Amino acid sequence: MNVRYLGHSCFLVSSSKGSSVVIDPYSQRIPYELPQVEPDIVLVSHEHHDHNAYYRFENNPMLVKRSHGFASETELNLERTGENLKFHGMPSYHDDQEGRRRGPNTIWHWFWEGVHFAHFGDIGHLLSDEQLQTLGKVDVVFIPVGGKETMEPSQAALLVNQLNPRIVFPMHYKTDELGEGPLCEHPLSAFVDKMSNVEDAATTAVEVELARLPANTKVVCLRHG
Repeated sequence: MNVRYLGHSCFLVSSSKGSSVVIDPYSQRIPYELPQVEPDIVLVSHEHHDHNAYYRFENNPMLVKRSHGFASETELNLERTGENLKFHGMPSYHDDQEGRRRGPNTIWHWFWEGVHFAHFGDIGHLLSDEQLQTLGKVDVVFIPVGGKETMEPSQAALLVNQLNPRIVFPMHYKTDELGEGPLCEHPLSAFVDKMSNVEDAATTAVEVELARLPANTKVVCLRHG
């Protein structure tokens, strides 16, 4: 499988059969250039403009988002590739005050080619024991690390310790493009300095395969584009 970073909190995950999922596409107000891709499915973690711009894809992909306050489950059949995907939406919050400041957030997690993926959107708190039990063992996680509107780097590191995944893709951090805007306060370095096993992939995408997942947690830093 292929994981490609499209900037901010947006990733494109593609299977070996050629189908793809985009998570949390951003609006044109975000100063990144969203690549012209044609995903089969778009996942949205919450209704903020830097995460919910599903309308930017001209091929009209299937949209998956949580429309109520409870856990959700969406099963989709991709006729083009014959794949069946089941997306689980775990309720969470955009802050550490049960959503009173910034509202709800969804942790989307799903199995694909034997790999358990989890995208944490703009989560603003650590997980409860119940949430950890419901989520189970995850292999590949996408975690916000830039603070201000979401987790501080130190809190993101604690979340990684809670999850003990095989691969961590950091996201939602301060860059030169974002500057001193309202979304992020800390650069990627503030998070990776707290982690012991870090790989600068120096590229926009990497291959992920169940049989080749690292034995210990590895942080993989991708370029956006």
